[in-house]
Amino acid sequence: MRSHVNILLLVLMFCAAAFAQTEGQPPPVVLLNQEVQVSALPEIVADSRSQSDVMTASVAIAVLDPAICCGRRSALEDQTGSSRSLKDLGEKLRGKHYLDSGSSVSINDQYWSGTSVNADIIVNTLMAQRPMIMEWNSHLYVMYGVVFDEFRYNNGPDQFVIRKLELIDPRYSDARRNLVFNRQTDDWNKVTGLLALAITR
Repeated sequence: MRSHVNILLLVLMFCAAAFAQTEGQPPPVVLLNQEVQVSALPEIVADSRSQSDVMTASVAIAVLDPAICCGRRSALEDQTGSSRSLKDLGEKLRGKHYLDSGSSVSINDQYWSGTSVNADIIVNTLMAQRPMIMEWNSHLYVMYGVVFDEFRYNNGPDQFVIRKLELIDPRYSDARRNLVFNRQTDDWNKVTGLLALAITR
């Protein structure tokens, strides 16, 4: 019986110490409605609304370089439109590719399912000026911006809370081209996955 009492006292002492430590920490600095955008996106529109053409246009926007994708004689000219999914697309593009000039680039892919991605991944990827390809409600979009709240802590990593994702719909060239995914009103469960491509020369 005494051993149980001692264990209970230790648990209570530990909880009290943890509570006191939390209480002693200053509150985080909160920065509301921060925005990050990828600059200088190419104005590329899919040749048609077919999945393959939209996928090709999405990659062309995301890599930011027409010599890599996806015009005539570009490095990825014949490798983007036949993929079955975003994950499959990343796997096909991974590795070394040769430009028309004879020089080469290497592509590294990072894929996240909708359930595995978090706010840190999205904010940090866009901060690095790398657009992301997003599959939402069975359509492909290029994510180029994010609006978020930032919580800065003295002890511990910063935290991000996403408010909006800024997207391009490659199917259109008119007012329908730019749209917003609102985390408060849109269903994240309809986001299948996200793909980021990193180019090394």
